[in-house]
Amino acid sequence: MVNTRGTISGLAMTAVVGALLTACSGGANESEFVAACLTEGQSAASKGLDKELGVAREAFCKCGATVAKSSLSTDGYRAMVLEMQGKREEASSITSKMNESEQLAAVKVAADMVDKCAPGAKQE
Repeated sequence: MVNTRGTISGLAMTAVVGALLTACSGGANESEFVAACLTEGQSAASKGLDKELGVAREAFCKCGATVAKSSLSTDGYRAMVLEMQGKREEASSITSKMNESEQLAAVKVAADMVDKCAPGAKQE
């Protein structure tokens, strides 16, 4: 009986740990997206574009995280974060496995972020 309980407890613990690891590593969260977006915004090209569009980077990144999260699959969202982090090979590995509609959504979301998150953009 003790062995059965120990085995069941061990299996239950393994399932809980597995679920937690999957939840933590399965997809990027919005704070990770914002951090990656802020880091990407440090490049000269991004700073110039921000200035041209009148974008406050932090507000843009927070808004963009929401837009991307609602528009992309988990894989698309993760790939976008990896791309902003400069991890292009990892991002490419993910996007190469996505179907065509997911890939198109990933391309479209950048334009949607500008439309929805830049000053003067129409808000829904």
